[in-house]
Amino acid sequence: MSARLDVALAATSDMQPLAVVDGLPGGGADLSPADLRALAAALLRIADDAERRLLVRRGKPMPPERRVYVLEG
Repeated sequence: MSARLDVALAATSDMQPLAVVDGLPGGGADLSPADLRALAAALLRIADDAERRLLVRRGKPMPPERRVYVLEG
């Protein structure tokens, strides 16, 4: 599987990390164990990046940040 996840790293209304993910496999996706591991690894990277991202600067919320994560498997 070679796919990409388009992600907007943002914040919830109560300023908690949030990731809006486009490109996830839809219902009925056929995924091999390697595909599942690649997807899991990408989701873990997204979670880490969302938690590390600065949400507020100088008292103002930061705008969403767009990133692309490529799945290779």
